[in-house]
Amino acid sequence: MTKLPLELLDLYKTGTIIDKNGNERQVDSSISEAEAEILVQVVKELKARKTLETGVAFGASACAICFGKDICNENIHYGVDPNQNDFYGGAALALLDRVKLSHQFKLLEGPSHIMLPQLLNDNIKIDFAFIDGWHTFDYTLIDFFLIDKLLSPGGIVAFHDMQGLSKQKVLNFVLSHRRYKIEKKYRVVGNERLMKTIKFFVWRLIKEPRLLFSWFHWNYQLRNSSGLIVLRKIEDYEPNFDYFSNF
Repeated sequence: MTKLPLELLDLYKTGTIIDKNGNERQVDSSISEAEAEILVQVVKELKARKTLETGVAFGASACAICFGKDICNENIHYGVDPNQNDFYGGAALALLDRVKLSHQFKLLEGPSHIMLPQLLNDNIKIDFAFIDGWHTFDYTLIDFFLIDKLLSPGGIVAFHDMQGLSKQKVLNFVLSHRRYKIEKKYRVVGNERLMKTIKFFVWRLIKEPRLLFSWFHWNYQLRNSSGLIVLRKIEDYEPNFDYFSNF
């Protein structure tokens, strides 16, 4: 059995996708093929049924997450994206239709700080979440804060584009203020040429020299430019009302 659906492999091969209006679009932002395989693996091993992501875009991550699930009527994947039908032309919806996985998908078309509280109000619990929305510290932290309340103990949350310092700051908060552990077995490693990795490091360091001191870069991005990290929720936990730890 293929690790990924053929329609998603075609996206990676051509770098293009057909949106719901039949227009061909360049895929200029997406998880990588190796990252998609990791998402499939996580969902399969977790036996996840209810899942969620912030930032649907062209639909590669949504496709991988839905593809990783067993056939079950309880399966549902919530995709939060305020721009799916206008900016992206429904490209993710069209991809899921072609892969015959659209029955599992529910688009929450709006900002995550508005959409996620609606799931909380409905007492929804999820098994897996993928955070890939707006990348600033505040929006990423709000995504995690709300997802933490939706995520069942033992569930998994994955962050994308962790090479950004804003995302790394959120990770420091997660590890110091909640009960999560990094699942290193889901790390993307060693699938790129050394020269590509060197070019990536140089580009990132020119843009942001402080990344030279980033533990994430040195532990997760040697021979790989992937920005994916996966964490498992150990337990529901709220610190005391006056708790604070530097992060």
